[in-house]
Order: sequence, then structure tokens, then C-alpha cells
Amino acid sequence: MNRAALEAANADPDERGRKGRIGFFVFMALLMQLAFVVSYTGAMHGPQRPHRMPVGVVAPPQVVQQLQKTSDQAGPLFTLKVEASAAAAEDAIKHRRVLGAYLPAAVGNGDELLVATAVGPAAPQALTVAFTQAAQAQQHTLQVRDVLPPHRGDIEGLVPFYLVIAWTVGGYLVSTLVGLMGGMKSSTPRLALERIGMLAVYSFLGGVGGTLIVHTILGFLGGGWWTQALIGMLVVFSVSVFANGMQSFLGLIGTGIVIGLFVILGNPSGAGPWPRNMIPTFWRVIGPWLPNFQGTNAVRGVAYFHSQGLSSAIWVFVIYAAIGMALSVAGAGRDNAILRMSEH
Repeated sequence: MNRAALEAANADPDERGRKGRIGFFVFMALLMQLAFVVSYTGAMHGPQRPHRMPVGVVAPPQVVQQLQKTSDQAGPLFTLKVEASAAAAEDAIKHRRVLGAYLPAAVGNGDELLVATAVGPAAPQALTVAFTQAAQAQQHTLQVRDVLPPHRGDIEGLVPFYLVIAWTVGGYLVSTLVGLMGGMKSSTPRLALERIGMLAVYSFLGGVGGTLIVHTILGFLGGGWWTQALIGMLVVFSVSVFANGMQSFLGLIGTGIVIGLFVILGNPSGAGPWPRNMIPTFWRVIGPWLPNFQGTNAVRGVAYFHSQGLSSAIWVFVIYAAIGMALSVAGAGRDNAILRMSEH
């Protein structure tokens, strides 16, 4: 037997196991890195063509139907909805029923397009290009009017998106740090509830602190102060408790799943730089099921859209928090091979 084979045979089994575990987690880190590249570049390399973007049209139904047929020749870009008047169209924009409104001239050749730059520039730009062409086809001109401009500190419409990213990161980070310092799982259900209580206090401070910075100190957003703080509390709590529940059963692998769900998939599907109608299909479909999208949507709703989207967001937060609490309590005191691999 040569020297290398002899050393391998005499190697400490615990050391071999440790190296194997390290190798496994290094491999998992590589997979997550590659998934990060795929998700972020795939979803955020640039705005897509609109997909069934809802647009109001102030015109008789037969005119709207003809416009829809003409639009559909270029693909499923817009869903046109009849609006009774310019005031009704503006109200529909401000209550998020549509992202813009086209008002073809009944007399003369001056059409009008209503947009809301509070959601960012991408949707207004796409609408302007499309309906400029529609107006020109009738030898008309198009005037664009912004009926819902952004707050002075939110010119690109990205403050809600980045605020929710901060809340999300804080949520899974605190759960991971507590798990690394105090063990991934609680030893008893009572201690699991105590940990959940600690995460609730952290979530309160995180929601209030984030709102205080963005809303009050920096002045980047308007809207209801305590409603936005409540959204922040619920984002942090739902993410942190869900992460704690996953870690209670899966240890560091649970942490990886949480990062994959809320960071690798959640941020690109959060409809930050572009509205949901302008991101690729996969991320457009999963977005409403994740706290990232719902949090951004709810903060924007409070800031600009009469709190539209708040109720659906709360339901999503409650579901994630409930799953996390159930897993945290059920996993207390339990042991399995996956947990042992994470903790030794």
C-alpha cells in the first residue's frame, strides 16, 4: 500500500465527514450563485413588451373593440377597458384599475394619454410609444398628461421596492443569526414561542425604523405613516418567522431555501423597476405569491393609490407567518440528519 493510500485509510472519520459537509455546502453555494445569475439577469436585464397591460379608453364600445383588434395584431400587449369620461379614466388610474388611459378626440385631431409616473417611467414610456402610433394612424397628435406624479424623493418609483428589500433582508438575516448563535431549532415549544416573540419585537422595530428613515427623515415617500410601518412589520415578521420555521427542520439548508425564495426569486419578481405587466412570464406569475411583490405593491398603494393592494398583501404575509410559526413549534426539540449536518 502506498503512502497516500495508507494516510487515507488512517484518516479520522470525523474529519472526512466534516470535509464532506463543507464540500456539500460549498456546492450548494455555487448552485445558488448560478441561480442568482439566471434569475436576476433573466428578469431584470430590461423591461419586456407589455403583457395585457390594462388601459382605459374613453370612447364608445365599438371604437374600443376596434382598437383592441388593431392592438392585438402586434401581440397581447394591452387589455383595453371602456371608461365613461376623462374623470372616470383618471379615477381608474388612481385606484389601480388601469395603468393609463387613452382619450381619442371625438372632435378635432388632438388625442390625450393619461399616465401615472408614480409607478416608474417604464409603463408611461411604453404607453406613449404605443398610443402615439395609434394617434398617428388617424393623423392625430397625442398629448401626454401625468395624473399621478411620484413623490419628490421617488422620481424613478423605486423607493418602495428598495425599502421592502431592506425589510426582507432584515427578516431572514435576524432569523439566521439567531439560529447560528442559539441553535437552528428551539429545544421546547415554549422556547420556540419565545423566539417568535423576539422576532415580533424585532419586526416592530424594523417596520417603524424603516418607515421613520424613508418617510420622515429622508422624506422620500408620502402616504399613511403607520400603515406603511405596519406593512414593514408584517414583511419582516412573515419572512423572519418563515425562515425560522424552515431552519427548525432543515438547518442551513432551510436558510438556503429562504434565500432562494425571497432573494433569488423574490426580488426580481417584486415589480420594482418595471410593472408586473413588463417582466418575463415566470417572474410575473410567481410575484403575487411572495412577500416581496406584495410588500412593494402595498407600500406603493399606500403612497399613491388610496391603499389599493393592502388587503391581498396582508393575506400573503399572514400565510407565510402562520406556516413559519407552525413549523417552528412543531420542530422544537426534534432532531434529524439534516439538522445534525448543519450544526456539526
